[in-house]
Amino acid sequence: MLAHFAEHGKPAKLRLIYQPPSLVSVPVQCPNGSRATLQAALQAEYPSIAQAECAWSYEPIIGRRNETLLHYEPEPGLLPLVEALREQAVAVEGAWPFATALNLVPEDWPDTGALTVVAVADNQSAVFRHTSEGRREFQSATGVAAAELVATTVQQAFEREDAALYMVSFDEAGTRLTTQVAGAEPFGRADLTCRDVIRAALALSLTQPNQLLPAPMRLTGNRLVTGLTTVVLLAAGVLGAQFVRDTLAQRDHAEQQTTRIEQLRAEVASLRKNEIEIRQLQTQLAAFTSHGRIGEKFLQSLVRRLPAQVVLTRVQANDNGFTLTGGISGPGLVEPDWRAWCETLQRGKPPRQFAEPAGTPPDSDFVMKGIWQ
Repeated sequence: MLAHFAEHGKPAKLRLIYQPPSLVSVPVQCPNGSRATLQAALQAEYPSIAQAECAWSYEPIIGRRNETLLHYEPEPGLLPLVEALREQAVAVEGAWPFATALNLVPEDWPDTGALTVVAVADNQSAVFRHTSEGRREFQSATGVAAAELVATTVQQAFEREDAALYMVSFDEAGTRLTTQVAGAEPFGRADLTCRDVIRAALALSLTQPNQLLPAPMRLTGNRLVTGLTTVVLLAAGVLGAQFVRDTLAQRDHAEQQTTRIEQLRAEVASLRKNEIEIRQLQTQLAAFTSHGRIGEKFLQSLVRRLPAQVVLTRVQANDNGFTLTGGISGPGLVEPDWRAWCETLQRGKPPRQFAEPAGTPPDSDFVMKGIWQ
């Protein structure tokens, strides 16, 4: 990773999707409480979560459900890595398990809530499942076991009429398999790539319990770093390497767009007397802005002032508007925080407005719809 940064330049801010072979993700029964409560309840069975040098996290506990997906590393790995990156002047904004990002990849969840997301590359695969009852599962494999995992998962998904299947390809082998599955998958959703994972990673909240880094190690407002955020998947082999290449290419493309926008603005200022040329340049500027920056700004606005108790499980957007689906995890959400977040969402570009005014905070699950103005 540092070799890539040496060639392409260090990122202003770094988000890690952390999925080494040693990271364990397991469904557990647990109390609906804070991180400290879960640590006290589960450390006897999972002793590494009691060790300060080992990273761990869990998916938000929605509503009254007393279960979650626990992520932990048996031996220290992430925290020493973050320290080593900071010694090289690489600012780490946050770190999440691969399962957390895969959960946000689909933008068109089925009404049943049951889905399976399969990330596949040559000799590697990872599977995230969300059942209609809200249970979350994650598996990963390499070599022969990776092919068997994908085959079994696809077969099981086809046998169920209430579950949607999503394939995320990371290389040519993954694309070939995705094409084959797309011909048989009734919902036609098998067309995702690792760029969709990057998009999902940029929307992850730094304050949710699935964040692997303890608060003192995160990049916060007290250590403000400006510039574009780079996402890197730390996994074995092709998955990680392809992710690094694509996210760096995406960052370079965004930087080129930003440079071009500034050039266009300067040209507009120098050609104010020529109305025709001004209009042409403004059209180009609008095209660059709408395609290159609006989506990023909308995603950033979702997590700005987001209360810690609010969990976004699905983000959908099209030309007409957007839909936010989520729930409330744990107690403590007060109405001023809820309203402040809702008001933040209605400001910025593109202009937007909720279909219904923001009221009191919901008790558990919620769906919020909005339109572009």
